[in-house]
Amino acid sequence: MTFIPMMTDVRKIGALLAACLCSCAAVADGLYWANEGPATPDSGAGTEFGRSELSLTLPLERKTRGAEQVSSSFHLDMSKFRWTGTTALQNDYFWMSLPLEYRQKRGKSAEFLLRAEPGFMTDLNVLDSESLAMNADLIGRIYRRSGAFWQFGITVNREFGDFNPRPVIAMAAKPTRDTEVLLGFPRTRIQTRWSNDLSSYVHLRPAGGVWVEEVKGQTGTFKANYTNWKLGFGGEFHWRGALWLTAELGQMRHRRIVATDTTGVVVKATPADDRYWQAGIELRY
Repeated sequence: MTFIPMMTDVRKIGALLAACLCSCAAVADGLYWANEGPATPDSGAGTEFGRSELSLTLPLERKTRGAEQVSSSFHLDMSKFRWTGTTALQNDYFWMSLPLEYRQKRGKSAEFLLRAEPGFMTDLNVLDSESLAMNADLIGRIYRRSGAFWQFGITVNREFGDFNPRPVIAMAAKPTRDTEVLLGFPRTRIQTRWSNDLSSYVHLRPAGGVWVEEVKGQTGTFKANYTNWKLGFGGEFHWRGALWLTAELGQMRHRRIVATDTTGVVVKATPADDRYWQAGIELRY
């Protein structure tokens, strides 16, 4: 008795499952607009804190050769903070990056992923080595006969509000024909497809950042660190061609903001848990 045909099907199922859940681990191509709060801080400086964000990702290149695949894109985030009661975070803040991904299949039941995203975290007044940073993921996947997979690795990502290395561990499965599940850290996502043109999802993910800025009235450069986790429910609708419309509502948890005001003093706050919304248009091909 041989399992070769079954393993071939497993790899196809696993590849489909990974593709369906890829937005949990990487930036999806498209344009998004999000708004957080504002909320009164539970503790620390200020009387109100909020953020609006515009995000754009454009595909550049994708190549496949045998068991290897390489892709690249251009990414831009622009954040505007509203920290009432302080003189901190008065600029516009940008993350301009070049996400790169390398994937290699290892035999019939394993895959290796390497993601690197070099970029500038800046208010556009600082564009030098101090504002240069890189997100990175090193991940291995082990596929099972059912098409599910386990993934293990390590990640460094400014969305945690710092650049400390953290573990990656997750399990992905397809419990029903229309539902895909990724459970783990740092991202969890459960997605259900109601038709070829409509799906819904629930996910948990980090959504903070780090920026380098100049502060009015001060000399030198300063860092701003924002820690934030988003638990959201959203929907996706196939509009036309390769374009999908998305909308999401949710709650923010475990928030922390640290920045420097115009007197040169480091100010901190713990914004209260609050609601956010996000809308966008995705490009899928």
